[in-house]
Amino acid sequence: MGTPATDRPGRPTVIFDLGGVLLEHDPALAFATVMPVEDVPGFMLAIDYPAWHHQHDAGRTFAEGLSVLGSTHPQHVEAARALGKSFQTTLPGYVPGTGAVLAELDQAGVRLLGLTNFPDEPFDETYRRFGLLRRLEGVLVSGREGLAKPDPAIFGRLLERWVVDPADAVFVDDRADNCAAAEQVGLTGVIFDCADGLRERLVGLGLLGPRRPAPDRIWHIAEAEHWAEAVRTGRYPWSTRGMTMLEQGYVHCSRTDQVDGVLNGCYSDLARTDLVLLEIHPDRLASPVISEDPSGRRDPRSEFPHIYGPLEPGAVVATHPVPSRQPR
Repeated sequence: MGTPATDRPGRPTVIFDLGGVLLEHDPALAFATVMPVEDVPGFMLAIDYPAWHHQHDAGRTFAEGLSVLGSTHPQHVEAARALGKSFQTTLPGYVPGTGAVLAELDQAGVRLLGLTNFPDEPFDETYRRFGLLRRLEGVLVSGREGLAKPDPAIFGRLLERWVVDPADAVFVDDRADNCAAAEQVGLTGVIFDCADGLRERLVGLGLLGPRRPAPDRIWHIAEAEHWAEAVRTGRYPWSTRGMTMLEQGYVHCSRTDQVDGVLNGCYSDLARTDLVLLEIHPDRLASPVISEDPSGRRDPRSEFPHIYGPLEPGAVVATHPVPSRQPR
């Protein structure tokens, strides 16, 4: 996934694990679709789930995994099918805060790559679901390589394919054994615990500086029916028109001076009564706000504030009718 580059010697690089670092991952959620939740831990213990699934990460198909399980635990094969059938349920969302760190590294000109233990079969759908993955220049997927962490060979393969000098690169993973393997090939390993801790470590390594403060007030244009549903349920899944926060990777917002341009550019075919303007105070958000230029030019005049996490209705201090349509 991604096109290797050959012209970037010496550029600092951060290599991200996906599950547990960028994406929330809980395999029990798949098995909970076919059995009571309280039965899932015992089931996973009975089939030795970590060892069984590691072979999928290393290239075995789900069908082959079920065949192997049939010879050792035939009574559990039908339930185990849920992993392949419901794999996307094991990835319910983003790990809080890591997307903001990713965005800041991108702004700082740091090269971004991914290295994940992940079965081949469900990866394309996962890549489509989660827009943040497209911030990575490339992702090395273990199931497609026939190698899995913590085998040091998979790190060497990434370094060779994307022409990375390990002396200039950091590897982030939530498992100590994977970070230790990365250090065997010269990478700097960072064990992930939370996004704030990761950011602090990256500041210490000189890859990030202090986080720029968010504006005191930002705005989000929502379709009125979507916002009414959010008030009712407490959940607002949208980023911008026709795109969810998962698909985009953040919630698109505007400064005060940008609202008219967004309205005229993205919502000109809708009646103003079909929209609502949300006034947000970033200090009420659980997620960071990063201002960035979506064109990639890094022009401060074109930066929009983006919420790198869900928009909680409680962070909206007021709702307003949208301004009248401006003449073009």
